[in-house]
Amino acid sequence: MNITDLKVHAYSARYGVPIANGKYTYASTDIVIASVYTDEGLTGHGWSHGTKIIIDTLESLKDRIIGEDPFNVERIWDKMYLPKVYGRKGFETRAISAVDIALWDIQGKAAGRPLRQLLGGFRDETPAYIAGGYYEADKGLAGLQQEMKSYAAKGAKAVKMKIGGASIAEDIERIDAVREAVGNSVEILVDANNAYNRLDALKMGRALDKRNIYWFEEPLSPDDLEGCAELRRRIDTPIAVGENEYTRWGFKQLLDAEVAQVFNADAQVLGGITEWKKVADLAMASHVLIAPHGDQEIHAHLVAAAPNGLIVEYYDNNTNALKEKMFGSHLKLNADGMVSPPNAPGIGVEINFEAMEPFKTYPIG
Repeated sequence: MNITDLKVHAYSARYGVPIANGKYTYASTDIVIASVYTDEGLTGHGWSHGTKIIIDTLESLKDRIIGEDPFNVERIWDKMYLPKVYGRKGFETRAISAVDIALWDIQGKAAGRPLRQLLGGFRDETPAYIAGGYYEADKGLAGLQQEMKSYAAKGAKAVKMKIGGASIAEDIERIDAVREAVGNSVEILVDANNAYNRLDALKMGRALDKRNIYWFEEPLSPDDLEGCAELRRRIDTPIAVGENEYTRWGFKQLLDAEVAQVFNADAQVLGGITEWKKVADLAMASHVLIAPHGDQEIHAHLVAAAPNGLIVEYYDNNTNALKEKMFGSHLKLNADGMVSPPNAPGIGVEINFEAMEPFKTYPIG
C-alpha cells in the first residue's frame, strides 16, 4: 500500500458568545483536516486546531509522504520532522500531528481493528470528565452552576472549570459554587491555562488543598519548569501539565524536572499518535499518569490503550462550534461517566464533509 495524495481542508465556526479561560479568549472553533489517500482505496483523516500555518505546512509536506507506505509511521515522521525547516515546536508540529493521526486511521482500517487495539488494547472504556466552566459575558455563578449541573445530568462523574481569569477570591467562590451544584460525588478539576505567577499559584494551590480538587492544571507558564516543580512540592493537589508541550524531548524535560503527576499530552499537538505513544511510555516508566488534552474522538482510543491512562477530556458542544456538524456519530458518556472508543476500524468516526461545507475556509473554490 502506498500514499497517493494528501488533501487539506480547513473550517471555522464562530461561537454565539466568545469563551475565555484564565489567559485566552476564543471567538471561534478552527479545525484543519489532513486526508491521506492510498492506492488501495483507503483514506485516513487526521485533524488539529489552529491557523493558516498548519495549512501551509501540510501543503509543503505532501511531496514528503507521497509514495510512502502508511504503515511506516516512524520513517514518515522522521521525514516530516525537520527542525531547521519548520521549527521544533508550534503549529508546524501540529501539522505533522494531523498527518500522523491520518496514517494510524489508515492502519486501523487496513487491519479491520480499532485504533486502541493497534496501540495495545489495555481497556475497553475509560473514565471521562466534561470540560467547560469558561468565563462568558453575563454567565455569573448561577449560570456556571447550571452548566455544571447539566454535565452531571449527562452522567459526568468529573467536571473541569476554568480559573485564573478573575481574582483568587472570586475564583474560590466560583469553585465553591460548582461544588454546591454537583455535590461531593462528582470530581472537580480546575485549569488555569498558564495564568498565574508563582506567588498566586501557591495561594490558589493552598486553597485547592482545602477543597478536595482532582487536579490543578497548567498553573504557571509552560516554560517555568522550576516554578512548577516547586509548586508540586508545596501543595497536595496533583499538578497536570503538558497540553502546550511538543515531542518526546519536550516531555523528557518535564519528567526530569518532576513538574507534575499527570501529563495532558495532546496527540493533535505534540507530533501525532506515533510521538504520543513514546511520551506515554516515558511517563509510565516514571510513574506519571496520562490524561490527554484534546478531542475525545482520538484520545479515548489512546487512554484506552495506555496502562497509565487516567481519564479522557470530553468536550460538549459549547466548546466546539463544529462538533455537531463534523461527525456523523458521537461518543457519549454512559451512566457511570465512562467513554467507550468506537469498535469500528481506525479512529472509528467518519467526518461529514458535506455538513461542514458552509464553514469551509480552505481550499476556496
